[in-house]
Amino acid sequence: MSPIQYGSFEVQSSVMQNLLKLIGQNTDKKFFIIVGSTGSGKTTMVNYINKCAFGGAQQNIFDETEVQGSPESAIVSTTKEGAYDVIKQFSKDQTLIVEMPNLCDRKADIIVFTQFFLQVLSLMNGTKTAKLTDKAAEKLLQYNWPGNFRELEAVLEEAFETSLKADSKATIEPEHITLNLPTEGLAFNIGQKLDEVERKYILQTLYFVHQNRTKAAEILGISIRTLRNKINQYREEGYL
Repeated sequence: MSPIQYGSFEVQSSVMQNLLKLIGQNTDKKFFIIVGSTGSGKTTMVNYINKCAFGGAQQNIFDETEVQGSPESAIVSTTKEGAYDVIKQFSKDQTLIVEMPNLCDRKADIIVFTQFFLQVLSLMNGTKTAKLTDKAAEKLLQYNWPGNFRELEAVLEEAFETSLKADSKATIEPEHITLNLPTEGLAFNIGQKLDEVERKYILQTLYFVHQNRTKAAEILGISIRTLRNKINQYREEGYL
């Protein structure tokens, strides 16, 4: 699929592109219910729908706790927990439910958004545009981002500041990126496939050695070539 302009950058992930196409096919709806986790980008989606379906003129924009009366049309942002109570207030035939994917389901958008956000940070701080090394990008992609875009933005801000202190060239390396991965051991469930366990072990080892493949291969007891092939495999499968 070709990238689709969404907010300030072009989305690359198929899950998000399909969602935007669905919205484009339903701009005649009167009510749009945006359902998603905190930090999943619901505010950006509100603005996108307002522009596409209402020409930017929609005034009835609510959070789930604010819906009152019987508006003729509206955009409502809500959580999964509160979605049922919101949805039942509107005519089913006139309503489109927009389920926001979490960032971990939009891996293809992570680096595109990161590059855009780093440009913003650089402009705000009056520095040359910060660059993300390939190994730093790998580190971002191997994480599941439970805090979605809010967490990614916080991590990038810290990495940006750390890189400026370490190097005036503002080059972000893996060691500049701090993620909330567990620091002791790995938890595996009985019934997990062996390749899933192996992938988790390899990616977390790479994290702990700041994407140093030579060191990771030594810890894992495999050749650098084998490790490189595994990384390429994970990238093709969408895990990186």
